[in-house]
Amino acid sequence: MISFPVFSQSQPAPLPSPKEFLEMDLEKTFPLVEKLNKEDTKELITQLRKEAKESYPKIDHFYFLISHLEEMQAIEKEQARLRSLLWVYGLGLFLFVGFLGFLLIRQRQAIRDIRDLS
Repeated sequence: MISFPVFSQSQPAPLPSPKEFLEMDLEKTFPLVEKLNKEDTKELITQLRKEAKESYPKIDHFYFLISHLEEMQAIEKEQARLRSLLWVYGLGLFLFVGFLGFLLIRQRQAIRDIRDLS
């Protein structure tokens, strides 16, 4: 009788502590951060803020300012992308209307030529 080992779902590795995250190389940190779900991310942010508050009491002001500035920068980038996309749509609409106009003119000419031949 052949028996196969039972594969149980492996539990995700426990997250490093906030101090370990702060001391870790960025190359090692990014893969860990990308795998986090929303709840783990919130918990990690809370722990990191608590850890940083011990050494810098005004970290909440710093965090809020940095977060707000990054959001503003991201919004500006998105607005630039949307403006570019608007130009692409405008150009596409212009070309489409031009093509339809060309087709209508050629169709009228073809109808006129057919009437002349009849």
